[in-house]
Amino acid sequence: MTHNDYEIIAQWLSEHEVLKFYGDVNFPFTLEQVQRKYEPRINGDVSVHPFIVELDKTPIGFLQCYKLTEETKETFGYPDNQNVYGIDQFIGDPQYFNKGIGTVMITKFLNGPYLKSEVDVVTLDPDISNKRAIRCYEKCGFVKVKKVNEGASWLMALKTRGVVHEAAKSGNE
Repeated sequence: MTHNDYEIIAQWLSEHEVLKFYGDVNFPFTLEQVQRKYEPRINGDVSVHPFIVELDKTPIGFLQCYKLTEETKETFGYPDNQNVYGIDQFIGDPQYFNKGIGTVMITKFLNGPYLKSEVDVVTLDPDISNKRAIRCYEKCGFVKVKKVNEGASWLMALKTRGVVHEAAKSGNE
């Protein structure tokens, strides 16, 4: 993602279908809000790495990755000695929904150069009612670990090396 991408992100974050699960449908993002939120990420001032996803050189989506904080790891039930990363993503243009693009996008990212070899687990936490995303993540190899965010989201995990969350090993949801 670059500073030139604020407008497309603001456009996507004004789409009802995107905001339904990635934001708040009552509060579309303004260009200024997008810049305020994403500029520190682009500049490297915070440890969240944003990416614009393209299909045939056309921007169609967004993905970001970050190392989970110690507090979040503890909340999710991961030991201190595991390197746990999170990813968040969305397809920004509804015309690209339900075409398998999200599965390809996530799989390519997981197999690309951005996640370092020392990453043990990659997590994401979709809203429990976001069935389309959950199906996509399961196709990519993620498993439901437990409900988080007061039961509003699934913690889903993909073991990249090392030991995955105990609940995932036992198949508990």
